[in-house]
Amino acid sequence: MPIAAGFFQNFSTSLSKVWHFLTAGGWFMIPLGVCSLILIAVIIWKCSNLRRDRIIPQDLEARLREAGPLISAGKFGALQQAIMHDSSTLAVITRAALLHGHNSQEAAARAAETTGREEVAQLERGLGVLEVIFTISPMIGLIGTTGGLVRIFGNFGATSEDAAAAREIAAGIAEAMTTTIFGLGVAVPALIAHVYFSRLLERFSLRISRIVQQTLDAVWQSPAK
Repeated sequence: MPIAAGFFQNFSTSLSKVWHFLTAGGWFMIPLGVCSLILIAVIIWKCSNLRRDRIIPQDLEARLREAGPLISAGKFGALQQAIMHDSSTLAVITRAALLHGHNSQEAAARAAETTGREEVAQLERGLGVLEVIFTISPMIGLIGTTGGLVRIFGNFGATSEDAAAAREIAAGIAEAMTTTIFGLGVAVPALIAHVYFSRLLERFSLRISRIVQQTLDAVWQSPAK
């Protein structure tokens, strides 16, 4: 089948070019490759860890927004049960505010704030790794670039044959440029992922804060509590 043969031939050619690109950078590509693998793993983990249904489930959010009418109807126990049987971040913070027998709204708000800081700290795990990656990857690439340049200038006058000298210089240029490109190629996605997850977590934190505050207002202002 000519189409399949052409596809495999193009795939083999592309794979060969990628391998040549990776090997041209020398041993500096090894730490950059490790950084790229860690980056992919952290991004996959944070995409799973920061899912909305794990942090602010829509059904629990709806129940908490209707806390006032539920309490007025004598269904505060049902609301407590919903909070108890939920493992989301919103439920954990709400439990700290509502289910520990606080004698005032201010005490409940302080408990929610303290628990919220702990939960946010847990959710921030992995963001520091992204920060390290987008900081050190360009530096590793720069070291590789410097090593390639040293190799280029070190071969001037050291080889008598023009062809051999040209090959050494070309190899040094390839090493210098490849490590720079790969280092930036790792750093840019890491920076984008760090900014995205940080902003996402910030939005979740503000939303939880607003929901919990509204719930506390509804609970402490309701005469049927």
